[in-house]
Amino acid sequence: MTDFPPAPAAPPRTRRFSPLLAMFLVVLVAGVVLAATGIVKMFGYHVVAVPGGAMAATVPPGSKVVYNSGAGQEIHRGDLVVFDADGLPGAPGGLRLSRVIAVGGDRVECCDPGHRIEVDGKPITEPYLNPKVSPADAAVAFSAQVPPGTIFVAGDTRDNSNDSRIYTNAPGAGAIPLSKVDGVVIATGTLFSTENLQPTTAFVDAGLPGASTEDTGLASARYLAGGGVLVFLLGFVGAIVAGVRAAGKRRKAAVGRPWQ
Repeated sequence: MTDFPPAPAAPPRTRRFSPLLAMFLVVLVAGVVLAATGIVKMFGYHVVAVPGGAMAATVPPGSKVVYNSGAGQEIHRGDLVVFDADGLPGAPGGLRLSRVIAVGGDRVECCDPGHRIEVDGKPITEPYLNPKVSPADAAVAFSAQVPPGTIFVAGDTRDNSNDSRIYTNAPGAGAIPLSKVDGVVIATGTLFSTENLQPTTAFVDAGLPGASTEDTGLASARYLAGGGVLVFLLGFVGAIVAGVRAAGKRRKAAVGRPWQ
């Protein structure tokens, strides 16, 4: 009886590592991280509807404004701010929108011969004021030393604005404590569709330090979120394609092995 040699052992099956699949998985994860970062940054902004017509020259009544609610942000002359009027002398409660015309330590008064406000003796030409209101009608005589830690605000439609100018004889001289400020307005619209408000140079042009706030954080956050979604989709589709190709190669390799 003839002894046959034992059949050769089958080669061990090994899983093929797909560098292409790994690359797309990395892209997918990067997309998730980018999108999440952008969305988290967007949570730092809020939207509120503007009541009344005090800011009608810049923000029509009923419009929505987007503001940065970051804690501890610096407030500059010329900024549009949303603040909580609850508890302020003579002011209706709730969130209000006004323009900062002086900050803590400033001396602010009205008016010079041209009906302009003066801050630390410097007359301010304010291009954002409602052109339908004459300077004489907009002028309200007042003089105030703004306490530290506060801001002094006024509406852009000065003949129809219940603001700091009216309460200079009340406790606090009509100023708004910084603790009441909810954020600086950067645009009108919503978090996903905005029309930017250009910072004013009126106070810098008059020789006062501190340019108005210019915030590009929301636009950057939207780019991050949108770009992250696109990167995620690229990685997701690429991972599926690479996975299918790798599986096909494994099946072909299995077919080519000797039958046992």
